[in-house]
Amino acid sequence: MIETLNIWLNAHIGLELLPFLSVCLIVASAAFVRGLTGFGYAILSVPLISLVSEPAVAVLMAILMQLIIGPFGVKQSRGVIDRPMVTKIAALACLTTPVGLWLLDIVAVDIARVILTAIAIGSFFAIMMKRPQALNVSRLNVLMVGTIAGLLNGFAAMPGPPIVLHFVRKQVAPAVSRASMIMIFFATAAMATAVAFWRGMVDKELMVLTAMTCPLMIGGNHLGAKYFGAVSEPVWRAIVAALLAVSAIVALIKLF
Repeated sequence: MIETLNIWLNAHIGLELLPFLSVCLIVASAAFVRGLTGFGYAILSVPLISLVSEPAVAVLMAILMQLIIGPFGVKQSRGVIDRPMVTKIAALACLTTPVGLWLLDIVAVDIARVILTAIAIGSFFAIMMKRPQALNVSRLNVLMVGTIAGLLNGFAAMPGPPIVLHFVRKQVAPAVSRASMIMIFFATAAMATAVAFWRGMVDKELMVLTAMTCPLMIGGNHLGAKYFGAVSEPVWRAIVAALLAVSAIVALIKLF
């Protein structure tokens, strides 16, 4: 029976049973974190799913998942965010997302892994070593955050690091940070999905895998959202640092 199941799964999603179950666990866990903090799904899921599947599959699956889960929380977030700042960052990120997807399509896998490792490690040390600062909303700061987020969104489905550092390290209240990130990530996921389909990067296997694990994404996100506000601000910020540390460690394991 297991052999038959392996054959079916391999034919429809390109994975056997054990890797598929691993993907299910990763999706549910990363979705819980996303519900709790407003970010973290791709930062956790992409490097972990890359351990059992192709990096491009992990990236594109994260993009599709973030589009599906994006509407959850958007309605509640609209009244909390700093609308002008979020709009500017989201617009810039959407404009540079196609460049990131183009790079994903042409860069060799080994080089991509090195880049992702550097991103994860750099983000971890940035948030751990520097003290929180007053929020900087200068044009240059917003331009850098939006541009880098878009490139990372297309290349790795990870617009999070520059946006997380922008909101979390600069003493923005957790509720505002979470709401702002939910809105930005939904916009960037929509852009990345449209470009990925246009470039022919999404195939039937990827869509079936996403559909099969989507209920775990929605359930994990819903459960995590229930606990938002139940943890103190220092603990919430510590979770951010821990997420980036996990991402860096997994990236190193994959690299070596």
